[in-house]
Amino acid sequence: MTNAQREDDFTSHGGHRERLRARYKSGGFSALADYEQIELLLTYLLPRVDVKPAAKALLKKFGNIRGIIDAPEDELTEVSGIGETAALGISLLKNLITAYHSNELETPTTEIGTISKLVKYFKSKIASEPSEVFEMVCFDAKLRIIPSGSVRLFEGSLTCASVDVRKIIETAIKHGAAQIAVAHNHPSGDPTPSFEDIRLTRRLAEAYKPIHLNLIEHVVVGKKSCFSFRRDGRFDCLYDESLEEGRLRGACKEPESEAEAQ
Repeated sequence: MTNAQREDDFTSHGGHRERLRARYKSGGFSALADYEQIELLLTYLLPRVDVKPAAKALLKKFGNIRGIIDAPEDELTEVSGIGETAALGISLLKNLITAYHSNELETPTTEIGTISKLVKYFKSKIASEPSEVFEMVCFDAKLRIIPSGSVRLFEGSLTCASVDVRKIIETAIKHGAAQIAVAHNHPSGDPTPSFEDIRLTRRLAEAYKPIHLNLIEHVVVGKKSCFSFRRDGRFDCLYDESLEEGRLRGACKEPESEAEAQ
């Protein structure tokens, strides 16, 4: 390819990129096709390259935007046109989404009015984990997250039957928590709580009451959906009765759009 041909090729790609950005600016995210949404992101990660083939290849391999963002970096780089730089950028986007939901919890002037923010936060953080993990978030008496109060307690080959309740209590006390929420994932994808999940929730609730530490939620995170013990309603007897009815009970349905789910 001659220098003139390279210049013409770059000018063509540049014009397409500008048109793509103009459509997004005027019409928003919905003005773009699914592959174009990924393509637009890649234009910022891969300058001077035609990224449309890579965007289509990503969607073909991972199915949708969530699948792409959740994909490990080594799997992203298996796609033609996606190198370490682009894979790192997509990984950064995933972490920014998690940080966004974490910041929602950390807003100092507002309480958590429903459990929706908690569910979104836990889902964004652990839904794509390949092995089981157990997370805890510590809150003060006004349901505000305590700085550095989001803690991963266990990971790897574990079951709820093996979770150390004493370690959870010690971590909560260390952070000065008045209330906590916990979550774990089901790598199989099905968030339906097991018998051991239910037993653990009861064990936690019973262990905390004597020391005036409130368990406000236990979320089981699947690949696409979550189970909330608080939202389910059948386990209200486990929770602190001083919490006003509905104060932490969000809508039971899952988010309808992928944007809401993230």
